[in-house]
Amino acid sequence: MNEITISKTIFQPEVEDHEKNYAKFLCNTPKKKYLFELITEPESIFSALIIVEETGSSPIMVFEQRISNAISIGAIEPLDSHEKQFVGTVACTIMESNGWNKTNTKQRFSTGIFRSAEKYEKAA
Repeated sequence: MNEITISKTIFQPEVEDHEKNYAKFLCNTPKKKYLFELITEPESIFSALIIVEETGSSPIMVFEQRISNAISIGAIEPLDSHEKQFVGTVACTIMESNGWNKTNTKQRFSTGIFRSAEKYEKAA
């Protein structure tokens, strides 16, 4: 059996990168700071990029699982509508930082925290 190391470079946005584009969705509460840190962890970004590239699904699928886990262990309370939009804008910041563009197409969900989420395509 051969051991092989695979590496991939990702770009991890900082709060300033996000707030530059989304002034109405500032990372200005402890809960939003927690959410930002949770979904911008390198493992979260890497998983989201793989899901989008391989399935064409929204990266929210990855982030939602992590957020649901945080809610279930009591790390944060359930999200209100503004916080859900905040997560969507952070997802956009992550994807655009890593060379993906919005398709202006939504993926719909029948269960879970989110009812719809933006889909992305690799920038030309």
